[in-house]
Amino acid sequence: MNRLPGVLVRLLLLILAVLLPSAWPTGLPRPDLVILIVAAAALMRGPTTGLLVGLAGGWLLDLVPPGAEPAGASALTYAAVGLILGLTRRLAASSPVLPFIATALGSALVLGVRGITAAAGIGRVVWTELAWTWAITMVVAIIVLPALLAVERWMRERRWA
Repeated sequence: MNRLPGVLVRLLLLILAVLLPSAWPTGLPRPDLVILIVAAAALMRGPTTGLLVGLAGGWLLDLVPPGAEPAGASALTYAAVGLILGLTRRLAASSPVLPFIATALGSALVLGVRGITAAAGIGRVVWTELAWTWAITMVVAIIVLPALLAVERWMRERRWA
């Protein structure tokens, strides 16, 4: 089994997810596309893949300007969420609604950590912006999450994952 194509597909998706919000209209809340990729990988492949994809996505968010403060916080947060979502893989497979619920909770956890670090004096965040970011992420998830899960299934069928 050659896993390199699957790794490259996920890496390309993560790079797009980090760069695409810069094209989002100014003044509108931006969806967290990274959590959707982490969720799809974790829900289809399990906790190890979720942790690794989350770590890679978080590092990209930490490194791409303006970056995150403190450095590495996003990587640890997304890795933890990827691990948790991966642990719910069997449960989420039992219903078409549960992957969305798991993703919503994972997104809320990521944004909650952002809010807590801002409350601790590291970075700046407005709570209403976090709520709108979560809401727009969930709206985008209605379309994007099934497509990402289909990509994960396609890679599994080709034994790339």
